Amino acid sequence: MKEVLPVKGLLLDYGGVLTPPVRGSFQAFEAAHGIPDGHVLELLVAASRSADGGLIGALERGEVELAAFEREVAGLLGEAGYPVVVDRLLADLFGQLYPAGRLWDVARRARAAGVRTGLLSNSWGTSFYPQQRLAEHFDVQVISGEVGLRKPDPAIYHLACERLGVAADQCVFVDDLPRNVEVARSLGMLAVWHDGDDPATARAVAGHLGVDAPPAGFAPVATG
Repeated sequence: MKEVLPVKGLLLDYGGVLTPPVRGSFQAFEAAHGIPDGHVLELLVAASRSADGGLIGALERGEVELAAFEREVAGLLGEAGYPVVVDRLLADLFGQLYPAGRLWDVARRARAAGVRTGLLSNSWGTSFYPQQRLAEHFDVQVISGEVGLRKPDPAIYHLACERLGVAADQCVFVDDLPRNVEVARSLGMLAVWHDGDDPATARAVAGHLGVDAPPAGFAPVATG
């Protein structure tokens, strides 16, 4: 029997952690529209280089409606010579972000062992989240657009820990963006960067939590 570690909470990001990589979904969108690889993200990052996160920051904090954001993105692409249909632009961008990976099973095992589990996600709308599956795996959900805060603002990490009822230094956090992981570590969390190696991340997180990792032959959840 595994030793029970003094870890009481688990916080997981959604896109890129509980789904296939976000970049892959963007690449599929770009390929379908004849857009050069990486160009959509380059345009979005360029429009978000300000202290408040610009266009992306406003969306993730819930300060701009999805329809307005889609028009802005379509306008940026149109100016770059790549006209796209505005309707369902985000749905097409995130078309490959379906639930998948071993972290779902780790969350299930951790919750069954008494660990408080939570989702901590920067949102581009809320329609992409599989609500029933999330409810089956997580005690709390902290969605940036619903709380008006976004990673890597320390305030949203504190809010997530508060809702979990767990101190930061008793919580494991997983994200696919290095900056979000760095801030979590600075707050005392045991933070794990998910670099895309799903089995390795699952083993690391399971080890920190003192639960069994999914077996080698485990078939990850996949709906897409």
